[in-house]
Amino acid sequence: MDTLNVIARKYLKANGIRITHFADYIGCDQGRCSRWLSGECKLRKIQIKKVHEFLDGKFLKSVHEIMEREGDSYCKSDY
Repeated sequence: MDTLNVIARKYLKANGIRITHFADYIGCDQGRCSRWLSGECKLRKIQIKKVHEFLDGKFLKSVHEIMEREGDSYCKSDY
């Protein structure tokens, strides 16, 4: 059975997600995140929790959330 860092590495690769995006989400600097993904160091408990959230897809934004943030700059006549 794979460890969490191996699963995360496979997930990032399979989905074309950059380590910088992943590191930002879990609250870790990129160098430490890269070392963790390689099995060279450990993350803090809060970062491990964020890794699980990331793998569950909680980093994804729905179209509705994106449109709300953009405001009403889009209207049906634009299409």
